[in-house]
Amino acid sequence: MEIRCTRPEDLPGLHRIFTAAIGELYRRHAFEPPAPPEQGFVAQQSHLLRHDGDRCCVAEADGRIVGYAAAFAREDSWFLSSLFVLPGLQAAGVGTALLARVWGEGFGRRLTLTDAIQPISNALYARRGLIPTTPVLALLGESRQDGVSEVLEPSAPEPEALAGLDRAAYGFERGLDHAYWCRQAEATLWRRQGAPVAYSYAAPHGRIGPVAGQDGASAAAALESELVRRRGQRCAVVVPGTSASLLSAALAAGLRLAAPPGLLLLSQPESPPRALALSSYTLF
Repeated sequence: MEIRCTRPEDLPGLHRIFTAAIGELYRRHAFEPPAPPEQGFVAQQSHLLRHDGDRCCVAEADGRIVGYAAAFAREDSWFLSSLFVLPGLQAAGVGTALLARVWGEGFGRRLTLTDAIQPISNALYARRGLIPTTPVLALLGESRQDGVSEVLEPSAPEPEALAGLDRAAYGFERGLDHAYWCRQAEATLWRRQGAPVAYSYAAPHGRIGPVAGQDGASAAAALESELVRRRGQRCAVVVPGTSASLLSAALAAGLRLAAPPGLLLLSQPESPPRALALSSYTLF
């Protein structure tokens, strides 16, 4: 087996590996697997390859790709975005080798997202110090939001304001990722008496996220504002269980939990996010 850097021409094949691996896992537990379109998958992986190419790799055996991993680093934080291996090779050390390749050194904080029904992967990450800290809940449904708990003022995004909210909600600045998100969704910077307190992204197909705030109440008010905008439309949002204000807002708007839940794994489990709805499992 050879571990090498990912190339742009590999990405359609990685989509097939993801579909096979996640499909086998979900069907084994009698769940309908996610089926992201290849175009969206390739767009996210291309973003990682462009900015974190040294943390993107594939495993080849007998001339074919059998697994891949990708991670990104922002300031002193490291996030494992993807690690998938073809069914049938998942107990052959491929995942361990891929994780070692993208791990790197010198990071003060490490994070990843997994499915709760992946005990083998979660054990692999736990041995590296990534501790399951909170469930990650996907909520879907038609928005019935007809008002907000607090009226915030919508405005155009400003890089300095976004960076400050990133650090409050994520713990690290995400300027590179805002450039990507702005191409995929409509961005709003929310203000309270002129001061920026939250931001949100909403895609045309109904996905809301990321939503980040200086505190849980501000982030929840931004989420409510997006749900009012999309009243009567089908919406989706992904929220860590520790962001209780956003979870309550989504449920109050009529969205309902979709199974199975995910898990947020942290190297510093005492500091989970409390004012955040996620972008995706790949980009956090």
